[in-house]
Amino acid sequence: MPSYEYRDGQLVEVPDLIVRTSGDLHEEVHRTLVIASGVELAVHGVISGTVNVQSGAVLDARNDVYGTVNVEPDAQMRVHKHANDTLNVQRGGTITILPSAVALGTIHVEGTLINEGTRGTQVHGAGAIEDREGSSVRPPDETRGDGAVVYYG
Repeated sequence: MPSYEYRDGQLVEVPDLIVRTSGDLHEEVHRTLVIASGVELAVHGVISGTVNVQSGAVLDARNDVYGTVNVEPDAQMRVHKHANDTLNVQRGGTITILPSAVALGTIHVEGTLINEGTRGTQVHGAGAIEDREGSSVRPPDETRGDGAVVYYG
């Protein structure tokens, strides 16, 4: 799924960043990031945009993640800081919120969500949610009339 940005007053397509080799990525990512099957990737910069963790891949998100994350079957994501927006875990996939991390967006779980840190209450789906010892579940700071929830800070 391509991303778009304005350059010199024109809307231009920004190609997806597709990672096919395991390793570390130290730059910030402001477009769609695809982690190919079998790749283990540690991202140290902020991620904003759509992230697709393909089957058999591992994303170790060492910095903040903003946008929509899709974790496919047999894929994993580890959150070290913040994941704010939407997390989707397909059946067979796993997201782990580490003790120092916070995930406060909408979370749709058909696979497994392991919470060792702090997660929000907007969790849906038929998957497994494991709130480990020492973890917390944070209620929203505000619930609006349309059902939308808001977290401050």
